[in-house]
Amino acid sequence: MPTPPARRQRGAGALADALGRADLAAEFLRRNRTYRAEHAQMQQRIANGAVAKNAAETAFARRWGLSFRHGAG
Repeated sequence: MPTPPARRQRGAGALADALGRADLAAEFLRRNRTYRAEHAQMQQRIANGAVAKNAAETAFARRWGLSFRHGAG
């Protein structure tokens, strides 16, 4: 039986409250087939020497709107 829309929204809100924005974004990307496929393709191109690692990662991050704080961790 499908979940009623109001219940789905409450569940999604609870998830958003439990996770920070970065965690929520990471979870979205983890579940995104296109992101995973493009990431695997980028890794393969790096391994094959078709593209420099730094350039490939920079282009990939720009395409997907990824940014990382310096010194975080």
